[in-house]
Amino acid sequence: MVRLLAAPAIAGALCCALAPAAARTGEIGTEMTVTGELRGVTRTQTVSLRDLDLRRDAHVARAESRLRFASKQVCDPSATQDLYQKRDYGLCFGQALTGARSDLDRHVALARGG
Repeated sequence: MVRLLAAPAIAGALCCALAPAAARTGEIGTEMTVTGELRGVTRTQTVSLRDLDLRRDAHVARAESRLRFASKQVCDPSATQDLYQKRDYGLCFGQALTGARSDLDRHVALARGG
């Protein structure tokens, strides 16, 4: 009878011990959305962080590279033919990347326990 009660007690203790770690992982998230607005058109792209450990600097650099690429995509660099379009693209790209980096900073702080 004692053995039957010991197994559920151990399982319960493990569950309670691991719950805070699972909650922290859920808060960090595995995806980010990059948003850009160019000439009144808003586009978004989802960037996966699933394979990255944001506690490591090399992985943060990889995430930043993905965000830069996504910022280019949502602002459509192929549409920049004249001077005004290039200016609009630059503004869109800058705002998209700034917003994405701000979100990434928050994700990194959560991953690193801050």
